[in-house]
Amino acid sequence: MINTLMASGTASGVTADVAARVIAKAVTTHKPRTRYTTGRDAALITRLTRLLSDRTLDRVIAANLRRHSPQGATV
Repeated sequence: MINTLMASGTASGVTADVAARVIAKAVTTHKPRTRYTTGRDAALITRLTRLLSDRTLDRVIAANLRRHSPQGATV
């Protein structure tokens, strides 16, 4: 059985080629940035870090992950 989080990530994620281009740019640039993002989810989280406290952002991310976990699963 495929986890719904994996399925949704596969459907909405970036391709390996796109991720590889971002990684190649990061390791070959003269003055690399601190962070590089790929995909809408990563860009959204990066923007949210400017607006939300760490604890609030953690709650938002946990709530998003929780809706994809199977019923009764424990961490």
